[in-house]
Amino acid sequence: MLVSPKIILSLFIVLVIFLFSACSHVVSPGGPIPVKIDVVGPIDTSKEISLVNDVTESKLTLIATQGAHKYFADFKLWTDFIVDQLETELEKRGVQVEPGVNDIFKISVENVGIFWGAWAMRCIVNVRIEKSDGTWSKTFEGNNASPATLYRAVDGAVYRVVEAVIGDRGFKKAISR
Repeated sequence: MLVSPKIILSLFIVLVIFLFSACSHVVSPGGPIPVKIDVVGPIDTSKEISLVNDVTESKLTLIATQGAHKYFADFKLWTDFIVDQLETELEKRGVQVEPGVNDIFKISVENVGIFWGAWAMRCIVNVRIEKSDGTWSKTFEGNNASPATLYRAVDGAVYRVVEAVIGDRGFKKAISR
């Protein structure tokens, strides 16, 4: 039995379509959600601090899969976003945030996960903040679900991290020492 070239070509086309049907997505926070002053209260310090991104390499990391879709994140980009949002929120509360001062806090996104449930999407982000002299460090988790979109879950998770950091007693003590 001979196989016709048309059948071979058709099978080849179907195979190529199948192989290239998977989609890749790069996920990052879309925009900051402001933390209201009354949510975490003021911060009383006259010291200048510096916030730096401690993620040195910009690379895409697989954070989730769903069917043929793959979701990636650049932890350096995520950390830049969180550093910027923390600077803004701290400055609103009277903290002097200046680059290059001696009181340095290193910030790094350590992990991001996206999970699908029956009714909502969930994003969990883990962020480590440590004082450069090694006297204080803590890992914060932002955990947020959204029934609307993946990106609302992401933005909400970042908001929850920022809210947790500026409301943390240990962090407030560390920036006041």
